[in-house]
Amino acid sequence: MKTDDMHLQADEYYGARRTDGWLVFCLATALLVVGTLPVDVLAVESTVVLRGADSVDQDDMCFWLNKKDPSKSTVITSDKSGDSLFVYDLQGDLLQKVSMPKPGNIDIRSDFPLGENRVDIVAVNQREDGYQLRVFQVDPATRLLTRIDGGIPTGPNYGGCLYHSRKSDRFYFICTSDSGTLEQYELTASTDGKTVTGTKVRHWKLGKCEGAVADDEHGVVYIGEENKGVWKLNAEPDGATPGQLVIEIGQNKLQGDIEGLTLYRSEGGGGYLIVSDQGRNTFMVYERGDSNRYVGQFMIDGVQETDGIEVLSIGLGDHFPDGVFACHNGADPEPHPVVLTPWTNIKAQLKSR
Repeated sequence: MKTDDMHLQADEYYGARRTDGWLVFCLATALLVVGTLPVDVLAVESTVVLRGADSVDQDDMCFWLNKKDPSKSTVITSDKSGDSLFVYDLQGDLLQKVSMPKPGNIDIRSDFPLGENRVDIVAVNQREDGYQLRVFQVDPATRLLTRIDGGIPTGPNYGGCLYHSRKSDRFYFICTSDSGTLEQYELTASTDGKTVTGTKVRHWKLGKCEGAVADDEHGVVYIGEENKGVWKLNAEPDGATPGQLVIEIGQNKLQGDIEGLTLYRSEGGGGYLIVSDQGRNTFMVYERGDSNRYVGQFMIDGVQETDGIEVLSIGLGDHFPDGVFACHNGADPEPHPVVLTPWTNIKAQLKSR
C-alpha cells in the first residue's frame, strides 16, 4: 500500500503510542534474515504503539515531515473499520481525528500548487458511500488536516498511492482495486485555487491488488498483485502498461499475499523497496533502482497480518535518529494498532551483509 513522499520530502530535506494520555513503549525484537542465512535475533529499542481509544484497525499510514523540526513530524493513519483518519505526534499523542467512510490507502506529497502557494497534501481513497479520492492539506503550524477536494469520483478502488512527476511537475493518484483494474488520476487545483480536482488519465488491468508506492525520483510505480508479485512500470500517464513483474511469489521465500509497499530512500537514488509479505509475517527488502535485487528480510516481534507499511529515512530526534519504520499490526485482538520501530538496528544489519 503505499507512499513515497516522505521519501520525496526526505530528498528535499537532503538538498507511538500515547493517545488520550496513554503512552505505551514496548521492547520489540526484529529477526533479520539476509539471503538464506539466519542471523541473531535483534533487540530493537523502544517501539511506540499507536492505539487510540476510537481506533479499530489502522491498516495504513504515512509520515508528514516537519522540515523545520523533524522531531515534530507526525504519523497519519487510515482506519477503514473505524471510518477515520488519525494524526499523531512521534510521542504517540493524538492530535486529530477526521471522520470519513472507509478510508483505504493514504499517501502524502509536498509542494502541491494550490493558488499562489505550494502546500503539503494527503490523499486517501474512499471505499464506501461512493468511490472517490479525498485530499487534505497539512497546516505546518498546527500539523492538522483540512479537506480541500471538491469530490473526486473514481471507479471501484481498494488502495493506491500518490506520484509527483519530476518530468512535468504534475501530481497523480493511482488507484488499485480488488478486481484488478487500475486507474490513474491527475490532481490539479481548481480555477479559484481553493480546492483539488481530479481527471482520469489512464487505466489498465492486473489481478487483485491493493498496495502501491511511487518512486518519484526514478519515475516508476510499484504495484503489489497480492497472489503474483510486484509489478514495476513507468509512472507517467503515457507509459506502457502493465509493466514488468520484477518480484515473483516463490522467490526468496516470498509467500504472499502481498500487502504494503514502501521505499527507504537514500542519497543518489539508492535505498530499498520494502514489501509486506502477509502470508509469512515478514518484510522483504530489495534494492531500490534498476535491479530490485533481493537484499534480505526482517520481522517485528508480535506483529502479524500486516497490511500497510511506511518508512522515513530522516533522523527524527533522539528516539528515531536514523529514521523510523511503521507497520500495521493485525494480530488479534482488536483494536489493531500501528507500530513504530527505530530504523537504526535494521539499517545496521542490512549494511553488515
